[in-house]
Amino acid sequence: MDYDFSASQQRVVATVDRVIDASGGIERAFALAVAAGYDRELDQALADAGVLDGSDLLERVLVAERLAELGVATTYGMRGVIDVDGLLPRGGVAVAVRGRHGPVRYASVADHVVLVDGDDLIAVDDGAKSVTRVRSGFGYPYARIAAEELDGTRLTGMGEAWRTRLSLVTAAEIAGNAAAAISRTAAHMRVREQFGRTLSTFQALRHRLAEAAVSAEATRWMVREAAFTADPRDIELAASYAAHTAAQLVPELVQMCGARSFTLEFGLHVFTMRLDGLRLELGSPDRLAARVLAASR
Repeated sequence: MDYDFSASQQRVVATVDRVIDASGGIERAFALAVAAGYDRELDQALADAGVLDGSDLLERVLVAERLAELGVATTYGMRGVIDVDGLLPRGGVAVAVRGRHGPVRYASVADHVVLVDGDDLIAVDDGAKSVTRVRSGFGYPYARIAAEELDGTRLTGMGEAWRTRLSLVTAAEIAGNAAAAISRTAAHMRVREQFGRTLSTFQALRHRLAEAAVSAEATRWMVREAAFTADPRDIELAASYAAHTAAQLVPELVQMCGARSFTLEFGLHVFTMRLDGLRLELGSPDRLAARVLAASR
């Protein structure tokens, strides 16, 4: 089995990095993420570069994973995975699911709002009047959507496919955020000293970080396999495992980094808070287990 990227996959991921560099660099893009903003400039640049032109579902998931790992503030990765049908014009997108409570990520800044209504989609023509911005510390701009007030074009028979792909891209973003959070924690442990030694020399901490890294890597490859097969059961399994990984990693990594993990300068909070937000989007363990069982039947 070959785990190396193909030439096409390498090109797609390298293009993402190149576009970010040309758009002012990762420092500029990450600064917007720290402030829970939205990077319209980067979103437009990625679209102009045609990063996803002719790409398959796995390549789109790799883009979403990479953007999450870099900690940028754009909906381009999410949009690429859920809108493989090419239904939406350019711009930021927010996706709500009828019956799912809580605020919706990027709804306060998105150019397009899509409501998954059972097996239908409602592509909203003007969602601004139905959106109320909310304050949040979860690393993304959020808003509440009055779903009953949304009015737009109803597309029948596509709702379940979009909801499944939304689970897939959310799991991919968890994988990217988890990888970045572990990398920052490892870098901190290599330089932070206690009792005259760096934290990385303490065996107990090394074991804890290694277990976290194994969970994050398992999440990454479960998501990639699900994108490759496009099987609903594989996608629901990957989403369930990703939610579990996020729940386990956040308290572990925060504890290993101590009080610094809460500071803006350190930057770890961007990834840990996003992990919690994405986990909540996927839903409770019971709900995720029910989705796996339903897909298995």
